[in-house]
Amino acid sequence: MANLLPNSDINDGDGKDERTGKFLPGHSGFKKVGSRSKVSRQAIDTANEHAATAMTMLVGKMMAGDIKAAEVLLRYGVDAFLPKNRTVELPDVPENPTSEQLAKTVLQAAWSGEISPDEATQLLTAITASKGIIEDGELLRRVEQLEAAKG
Repeated sequence: MANLLPNSDINDGDGKDERTGKFLPGHSGFKKVGSRSKVSRQAIDTANEHAATAMTMLVGKMMAGDIKAAEVLLRYGVDAFLPKNRTVELPDVPENPTSEQLAKTVLQAAWSGEISPDEATQLLTAITASKGIIEDGELLRRVEQLEAAKG
């Protein structure tokens, strides 16, 4: 006799229908949205290992007159080929720079193409955050000095 009650006694706690092995309605499965499988992680790792070689080959083909290579470089830009979280060296940074001097140096490096726009954004965000931390510390010291002078 067929079970006429929907989803009764078919869930053993793992979110699957024991009879069919399929996930029950409303259950999204066990992987988070956007998670990568082992195979896709391996493919990404392999692509990252060969990114520098691919970039060199593309530039070489473009310099030899290959229009398709130039199109790929222009369409996807250099940012796609740069390693993420790379160390960035800023030119002409004065000793003990102010936040303003650092920001100007970052903007000049971005305008001259020494760093990517994404890297400039990250650096400017970090400079802004550090400026806030320094200002908070200075305000705290001033308050402590005022309290010490008062008391």
